[in-house]
Amino acid sequence: MFDAILHPFAWAISYLWVWIHNLLVMLGFSSGSGVAWVLSIVLLTILVRIAIIPLFLKQIRSSRAMQAIQPEMRKIQDKYKGKKDQASRQKMMEETQALQRKHKVSPFASCLPMLVQMPVLFGMYRAIIAVSSIASGTYTYRGEPTDHLGPLNLAVSSEIVNSTVFGVPLSHTIRDSSGEPVSIAVFVVAIVLMVVLQFVSMRLSFSRNMPDMGDNPMAQSQRSMMYVMPLMFIFSGVFFQMGVVIYTVTASFWALAQAYWTIKVMPTPGSRAYVDLLSSREAAYQEWAKPFFQDYDRERAGLGNPATDPRVDELNERTLAEVRSKAKKQHVASDFPASMSVGEIITVYRNLASQKWTTLPDEQWMRGLRAAVDKRIAKQEASAQRAEMQKKVRNRRSLERDAAKASADASDGTTDSGHGSLSAEEIERRRVARRKARRRSGNKR
Repeated sequence: MFDAILHPFAWAISYLWVWIHNLLVMLGFSSGSGVAWVLSIVLLTILVRIAIIPLFLKQIRSSRAMQAIQPEMRKIQDKYKGKKDQASRQKMMEETQALQRKHKVSPFASCLPMLVQMPVLFGMYRAIIAVSSIASGTYTYRGEPTDHLGPLNLAVSSEIVNSTVFGVPLSHTIRDSSGEPVSIAVFVVAIVLMVVLQFVSMRLSFSRNMPDMGDNPMAQSQRSMMYVMPLMFIFSGVFFQMGVVIYTVTASFWALAQAYWTIKVMPTPGSRAYVDLLSSREAAYQEWAKPFFQDYDRERAGLGNPATDPRVDELNERTLAEVRSKAKKQHVASDFPASMSVGEIITVYRNLASQKWTTLPDEQWMRGLRAAVDKRIAKQEASAQRAEMQKKVRNRRSLERDAAKASADASDGTTDSGHGSLSAEEIERRRVARRKARRRSGNKR
């Protein structure tokens, strides 16, 4: 079953691999066995990693969203700490799920992108190791012998396995070196380089891009993996073909570059890298924003009431356009809710210029701002609905009092003999007449 799942990915990647090789040949590299096939493995690895960047970014955003609600989740955990009964556990789970729904996050969202990309990476690995089996005539699919994987037929696979890296064929492992010092040295250097790159990238992530979790068992487990994973590759590298080693070394270089980029651009909240990035962006923003808003305040002070002076709107529109352009350089999110006025948006930018930053003004920050605005609007609408309801109640009670007064007036003898009870219009007319008569009587006194 595992073979059936990976086969379509390996099949698609094999076409991409051959296409890259043919492109290199068109650019002047020699056809057949040679450096073009070695370089094509490097480029194939890079292209596949580029293709899954959207999944990588989604994974980071999901992880950051989960990290942002950790303080509230810890409050829930502390609330039910020590309670082992089924009712308490169920209640804690319900409150946790409600918190996740409120912030639109899921614990599986950060894992899903990684799970989606795994078949692609395993498919590429399978395509690389398949060429040796195809070249030797031992390749099978679902237990049945076959002589190709997509365009990787016997001739193409033979070209690949006979291509060399410093004299070592791509199909060889370190055990096939037959004691040759040069071949062994090439494998040792490549495997050590792979292990060092992986260790450095993992250590960089743990030391710079991990929030302080104290003695948390999960944190200790992740730190242990930083040492265990490289050791695993030292032992498993003995069984790797040179083609697979080229792939893993390239992937390790990519992982190191990706870890460095993440630290510089999208660090985890609470980590050392996040604090450093927060400080640098705050300083860069406030350097121009403080004098900018001082000039704005002076110009605004010389204008009149916004309701009567159109120059206020012109100033705000011009200021917002300029501040958006400048703030973009510090990666300040600008997709404010449509319900916010120009003046309110300018106030947010002004606050960023005068207050200490506690979080990066990024997508996560904007999501919180939208939630706050939505909450404020909902509160205003609820208040307006209560006021409208109270007004209706007052009107109804007023009508009821008038009706009762009219009924009392009618019972004081306001009937027309021989004609039954007076109509409501006649009662109202007589009531108004009596009021006028009382006012005239008062004026005479």
